[in-house]
Amino acid sequence: MPDWIFFRPISTGCAARAVFRTSESMVYPRLIPCVLLKNGLIVRSERFETHQVIGNPIQTISRLSSWNVDELFLIDISTEDYHDLRRDDLHVRYQGSSALDVLQEIAKICFMPLSFGGRVRSLEDISRILKAGADKVSLNSAALASPDLVSEAAREFGNQATVVTIDTKRLEDGRYEVFADAGRTATGRDPVDWAREAAGLGAGEIVIQAIHRDGSAEGYDIELVSRIVNAVDVPVIALGGAGRYQDFPLAFEAGVSGAAAANIFNFFELSYGMAKKHCTEAGIRLRESRLESVWSPREPKYARGDAIARIEARLEAARTGDFPAARQNRPTRTVSWCTKCVYSSLSATPMAFDENGVCMGCKTAAARSDIPAEEWTRREALLKDLLERYKSRDGMRPDCVIAVSGGKDSWFQTHYIKNVLGYNPLLITYNGNNYTDVGWRNLLRMKEVFDVDHIIYSPRVDVLKKLNRLAFKIMGDMNWHAHVGINTVPVRLAVQLGIPLVIWGEHGYMDLCGQFAMTDFPEMSYRYRLEHFGRGYDWNYFLGLEGLETKDLIAWQYPRDQEMFDLDLRGIYLGNYVDWDANQHTQQMVEDYGFEVSREPFDRTYRRMSNLDDMHENGVHDYLKYVKFGYGRCTDHCCKDIRSGKLSRGQAIELVNHYDPVRPRDLYRWLDYAGMSEEEFDRIADTFRDPRVWWKDADGNWQRTRLEP
Repeated sequence: MPDWIFFRPISTGCAARAVFRTSESMVYPRLIPCVLLKNGLIVRSERFETHQVIGNPIQTISRLSSWNVDELFLIDISTEDYHDLRRDDLHVRYQGSSALDVLQEIAKICFMPLSFGGRVRSLEDISRILKAGADKVSLNSAALASPDLVSEAAREFGNQATVVTIDTKRLEDGRYEVFADAGRTATGRDPVDWAREAAGLGAGEIVIQAIHRDGSAEGYDIELVSRIVNAVDVPVIALGGAGRYQDFPLAFEAGVSGAAAANIFNFFELSYGMAKKHCTEAGIRLRESRLESVWSPREPKYARGDAIARIEARLEAARTGDFPAARQNRPTRTVSWCTKCVYSSLSATPMAFDENGVCMGCKTAAARSDIPAEEWTRREALLKDLLERYKSRDGMRPDCVIAVSGGKDSWFQTHYIKNVLGYNPLLITYNGNNYTDVGWRNLLRMKEVFDVDHIIYSPRVDVLKKLNRLAFKIMGDMNWHAHVGINTVPVRLAVQLGIPLVIWGEHGYMDLCGQFAMTDFPEMSYRYRLEHFGRGYDWNYFLGLEGLETKDLIAWQYPRDQEMFDLDLRGIYLGNYVDWDANQHTQQMVEDYGFEVSREPFDRTYRRMSNLDDMHENGVHDYLKYVKFGYGRCTDHCCKDIRSGKLSRGQAIELVNHYDPVRPRDLYRWLDYAGMSEEEFDRIADTFRDPRVWWKDADGNWQRTRLEP
């Protein structure tokens, strides 16, 4: 018997998948990533109450496929059956608008057994889900309301395709109770009794989810899991609470057939491989998974000619003026704004709001401000432990890499690691050829000011110009090269030099939009780099365009998974360990080390200390964000300053309405640099305008929905 079987389910039309087994009698425990979808996007969940947007599922599930995972749970927690990618500048684009449409897209790139749950109410729902590409269907609230649905599903589709998920909460008196309707409705039922009944009705598998542990990183509720395992004779899957790799062996030791988790697989590089490694070291025998699948390689496989077709379509739309925002009189769907800061519901960052209209950025900032001093002391100790673990033992290499641009955050990072904690860092910089004069001076002074070694990686200018032009036409952002470069070059050089720890400053999306919780400690990962910094476009997408070859694109090629795994590479954010206040840190760097802020005000924001390493980040790059979404860098800065108490919301509204629409002077530098006329720039940029924000008035002038005082 071979150690794997390759099959294509004939009736479903889904993508071919690989299912691994060692023999007829041996069934390995499964380690199962769980992906939660809300309106087509992956969300981070905490106790079924807080949902923060992680991103689109395609990059994440492609990554899981490349790891050859045992199985995937896909759970749709949406209350309405629609999906919204929110942006027109991403490589990933869906057809249709329902959860089944998303499932069909996922099935195309999912090379692993797939279980789907969420709003399953009937046999017809189950049939449609299986035909769309799922291998199993999970029943939850509907099974509680109509237990016969479980037995009917088992007869119609088989026990192996019928899963019952039990959402359970531990009450204050220590009892456990089953809840329905996404944790909103108490049923009065005991989870052990319901598990026995569901198994007797024909469920081939029971998933026990602990609501009180969801998103907590406190570990599985082993007492609850053990009770269910001892009560039924079908496989039991534990879900809810995994926050450390050490949590998985504890679940397996309790007797589960599978340990499922969501958040931990969203936060860390090579998390699936590392989790299996910890299980193996704990004596748990799992199916071996390779870091790269032969069916689903890590880098996306782009259709030949896709880039050329997209560019041609964009240029044709620019020539004819035929694109969504230009076809309407007024937006049919409107935006809303955070009730505390000035972020809109249509943002470049993955924004989510609570039931009171408060954005996750404000909620995360409030949670940060509530962290007591003793917790920051504990976090600093965690940072020291990491540095001690990865530092050079023989002095033959630096202790860590700090990814620096030469800006205020770079200076503070270096100050803290070198002069506060006493370690020897190597500074690594990606030079995108857009430095301001003051930014370049700050960068070059760092090695003398802090007495450290510094590598500045400067790609060829002709290659940078090509990438500027191409990325502008493809995604409306000439700075793709910089966003991906600064998250690739430090990692690539760290691997080449054998330095296992790379340090960045604050996590940008946690700070801006509250993408993660302060308890998550997210780290840099290939998936995060590809989806959020690259918008789904990796280096190989540009091959052949304007004559670009593989050798031209070295700076944007991420290290191989096996190289990073063997080195135990970590990419951490200092803001998770240090009480981060950019305004305070800047003042400290100015006073203690002579850091220079801009002597001239920026066109599009009131701050003078940000993005000195790239004149276009606060300028034409940010202007394009305004063209797309109707807001810019001033909004970002105002939101941060509202949260820190430096601005009122009324003051912020006046600032953003003044600064965000300004056309920046550096546009003309970029036009000359890229070899493009102003008219061509405007025509192409207009095609990226989001129709939820922009429309043309009777005179043909662009108007936008904006926040008024």
